[in-house]
Amino acid sequence: MEIIRRRLVVLLVISLVAMLAVHVTPVAARVPQVPKMIQETCDQSMHPDFCVSVLFSDPRTREEDSLSKLTYFTVVITNEKAKQGMSFVSEVEKNTTDPLGKKLLNYCVDRYEVGPVGGTENAMEDFGEDVGDKTLVANDVSSCLGPLDECNMAFNRPPYPANKIRETNDLVAKYCFLALDLIYLFRAK
Repeated sequence: MEIIRRRLVVLLVISLVAMLAVHVTPVAARVPQVPKMIQETCDQSMHPDFCVSVLFSDPRTREEDSLSKLTYFTVVITNEKAKQGMSFVSEVEKNTTDPLGKKLLNYCVDRYEVGPVGGTENAMEDFGEDVGDKTLVANDVSSCLGPLDECNMAFNRPPYPANKIRETNDLVAKYCFLALDLIYLFRAK
């Protein structure tokens, strides 16, 4: 009986060590390394952690080795976020029955079309194959921010404290700032 108990204890210890070896040791090996280009670029941005998370999570940017292409894809990603934001605001507007709320939300959808969506679409067009006019691209993306603030201000007074709208606008603005960061870095090169 004693021999069986010892064998069970030994087997249990071996099992625990094996589980720890499988689950703890390889974690560092499984964490993918951020490509040098992304890390170096993001280290120069205003929000390096956000920059790395955005660029590294998108398969289009992971393998890029030029600031030009990273910048372009950041504008593309920002455009996609802007369209998601506009879609969210539009959906809320469709489901709102309050006339004033509907009017404010419709105003915000218009602001998205003019600012974040329209601005990033213009920037992608102006970026072009030959990189185009970097100042024009920067101006296009800069045009994202004012309309988002206008939308936030529309919901800045009672009875519409619309936190979800503001959160959405703030996230899109963060992407716009990231795109501007990279554009300014690219312009400086």
